[in-house]
Amino acid sequence: MNMLAPLVTLVIAASSLLLVARTVHVVRATPRPKRRKATAYELWEIAFLAGGPARVADAAIAGMHQDGRLAVGGPGVVSVRQAVAYDPVETAVLDSLARTPDGALDTLRRHVMRAPAVQAVGDRLAKRGLMRNPRAGRPWRRYAAWQSGICAAGFVLVLLFTLTGAITGANGETPFVVQVLPAALLGIVTGAVCRKVLSRRVTRAGVSAVRTFRTAHKADLVSDATQSAALLVALGSTALLVDDVLRDHLTEVQHSMAGAGASAAPYSGSSSTTSTGSSNASCGWNVPDDSSDTAWCGSSCGGSGSGSGCGSSSCGGGSSCGGGSSCGSSGSSCSSSSSSCGGGGCGGS
Repeated sequence: MNMLAPLVTLVIAASSLLLVARTVHVVRATPRPKRRKATAYELWEIAFLAGGPARVADAAIAGMHQDGRLAVGGPGVVSVRQAVAYDPVETAVLDSLARTPDGALDTLRRHVMRAPAVQAVGDRLAKRGLMRNPRAGRPWRRYAAWQSGICAAGFVLVLLFTLTGAITGANGETPFVVQVLPAALLGIVTGAVCRKVLSRRVTRAGVSAVRTFRTAHKADLVSDATQSAALLVALGSTALLVDDVLRDHLTEVQHSMAGAGASAAPYSGSSSTTSTGSSNASCGWNVPDDSSDTAWCGSSCGGSGSGSGCGSSSCGGGSSCGGGSSCGSSGSSCSSSSSSCGGGGCGGS
């Protein structure tokens, strides 16, 4: 046992050093964006940063419902009143509705979230350094998870063997379990911290962009009928909607999709003023390791708002921070934030 403990310590220390070095490399490899004014950001970009594809879908549906182009009635059925779209995201809403014969709001929402036009918003944000591509650092996220797991399991086994007498030390020698305790703690903590850092999708610049945009439109966040429903949802949540029917339907869909994706993984969004939540309970800024190479949103999201999916259970949007992994469309990103998106924290880089 005299040489085994130092050997274990050396291996774990080397592994932790490698993991930290690669984590720093991934973070520094993210493009550094230029400082921009609030007017330089599109509404859909801010919605994506604040709540991922789900937030974009909710904002687009709310905006088109407000001006009469869409109608939403019970039980959560959407219909077209005017087939007019003013940008690619709204076109995606109409195209998705055309592929939803029964007009079900939950189905429409998933289709919109997975639409190339919506996913492309995340791609643009990643190229500008406001988000981090989900593929970046994926092998090291797995490595970090394995390191934490192996160190924890190994220490528990050594402890059990020590307690049962299977491992004994010489007289006067420090017990083996005590000798490897510092190394085990180092491996567990380093793995957990690095995995958390590598799972963040929204960079500090992205958080700052949401804060700047929200400050510039602070007066517009007053919940009254004169304000843009799309803006209210993008910067806040569907809870701010004045239309009771639409608000209730969207909230119900968010919760149902969050429940369906509860077993999947989480999206760290940009908001820090409220909890990260179930709104993206199936689409996380925190990227599951099995996420698709071509998509940002996935099968699970952390957050506290509405849940949902870029697939059957992923990428929810709503009122919180979260993210996930696999969507079936062109690559992009998923994030979620809480009902107020100006804070500084859910997804710093």
